[in-house]
Amino acid sequence: MAVIAIGIGLFVFLFTGAFISEVVLHNKDAGVFPGLVLGIWAAWPFFHHARIQRSNLLHPAPKEYRVPPKVAFSMIRDLLAEVSYNFGDRWHVSTADTQAGRIAANLRFTNEQVRMEADARGHIHTRKERLQRFIGLDVHVKDTASGTTVIQLDFNPKVEGANFFACDSIISALSAEIESALGAGSPVGTPADTKLSAPPWWLLVLSALALLGLCGDVIKAVFQ
Repeated sequence: MAVIAIGIGLFVFLFTGAFISEVVLHNKDAGVFPGLVLGIWAAWPFFHHARIQRSNLLHPAPKEYRVPPKVAFSMIRDLLAEVSYNFGDRWHVSTADTQAGRIAANLRFTNEQVRMEADARGHIHTRKERLQRFIGLDVHVKDTASGTTVIQLDFNPKVEGANFFACDSIISALSAEIESALGAGSPVGTPADTKLSAPPWWLLVLSALALLGLCGDVIKAVFQ
């Protein structure tokens, strides 16, 4: 979704900027700022949707499972101890407090990535680099006093490099594995709504500045 937002925003920026500069005002600089603002407007709904989707991935709504709390706690702890990635990267469980119903765990691993760079002569070369990844996980197991259990998952990923979504596949897979182990759960909360909210104030300010600048350029073009 973020890639789509960038693509749409860039297209709108280039198209509207060129149209205003070359067709409307015949001033090569006049369309740059208005085109940039319109590009942001075009990309903003997609960025908003991507941000909410990611928030729901990292902090999903709690679910209720028809499993006793002690059983659910044990199953999640065992799952974290058994699952592995790559060539043996495993979750490290730092806290498993049965009284508080809390499990804290973390996973550290590295990804190999190919990087392209130019030398002094302008030739393109590739080199491999290893980038660190980290995922922190908090699991809260709550007794409903009716024999069922409410599970809340909270993930906190950190990555080296520009690939901010490098841990998302592992997070999605672990959430699915927990769901499979405990059985289908019933949401007891609602995920964050992807419905568009009011635009941010800074975007409104940029829009007003772009409109004022465009009006000034139009007046100059008319009276030249």
